[in-house]
Amino acid sequence: MKISYSPYTLKPTQSLNAASKPAPREGVLLKVEWADAVGYADLHPWPELGDLALDEQLSLLRQGKITPQAEQSIWLARRDALLRKDKKNIFDQGERVKNNALLTDFAALKPGYLDELKKEGFTTLKVKVGRNLKEEAEILTHIAAAGFKIRLDFNALGSWQIFEKFIGNLPLTVKALIEYVEDPFPFEIGAWSEAQKLVKIALDNQYDKVPWERLQKAPFDVVIIKPAKTDVDKAVERCLKWNLKAAVTSYMDHPVGVAHAVGIAMELKEKYSDMILECGCLTHRLYQMDVFSAEISTQGPYLLKVKGTGVGFDKVLGGLPWHQLKMR
Repeated sequence: MKISYSPYTLKPTQSLNAASKPAPREGVLLKVEWADAVGYADLHPWPELGDLALDEQLSLLRQGKITPQAEQSIWLARRDALLRKDKKNIFDQGERVKNNALLTDFAALKPGYLDELKKEGFTTLKVKVGRNLKEEAEILTHIAAAGFKIRLDFNALGSWQIFEKFIGNLPLTVKALIEYVEDPFPFEIGAWSEAQKLVKIALDNQYDKVPWERLQKAPFDVVIIKPAKTDVDKAVERCLKWNLKAAVTSYMDHPVGVAHAVGIAMELKEKYSDMILECGCLTHRLYQMDVFSAEISTQGPYLLKVKGTGVGFDKVLGGLPWHQLKMR
């Protein structure tokens, strides 16, 4: 197996979440060559959310040590390689999936924004919260009045006390439309079990903190599957064991990562039907357009097939400068 990489920079058009500043984000695309095929994937760490920094991950790869996130990237590259080998496109597999709209920065909430989303066919809006809870609670009333299902994401930055007060003060009209709350505060079984009595809870970046082997009852209702960093088969196995729902999302990463996430979502939706909720894979819109995102088309809440084989982007990938990762 030979690994090459091509660095990139994504430039946010707005604040992405309460844990990070709207600064350019660095990552690398990986080209992995096997004897029988070549595949591509993304490696886009979020150190703010606990990932090892990009330089560290590449340094470990050079030493032949593979981080869990890099292992996922190689796994995705292998899926891509096999599709390319057979001249198939990832969007031709599985069942078409709907995505939520994503609101990471309330400055983007211009007059007519919600009406436009409804016209496009969106029914669910995911909102990143945790910066100004008073203002956020007020805006949620407008979102609820427009009839959207609501997903909230605290990125585990809150506390049980803050979460309880925030949810307790929301009008019933808002609470009735909350589908789930992601990572309300750092994982702790007892506190999450209490939070679960107020609203459905989704597990995302606290996934690795769950003592899965000792778990008797899950203190959450939904598992967020991010193929960029989550062992997909194991996550599905856990959902089946504890009768949980799952939502597949991209990792606010490169369009190649977005396409991989959609492909996984389509495959899981076809196989597990109602267990798989609406996805969250339209994150390429959070960044300035580049040659990759220019290849992506959407139809309301649906991401359309990207031209090419595997995850697509054949010509653009072929024209990138690649640097071989030399093992030490």
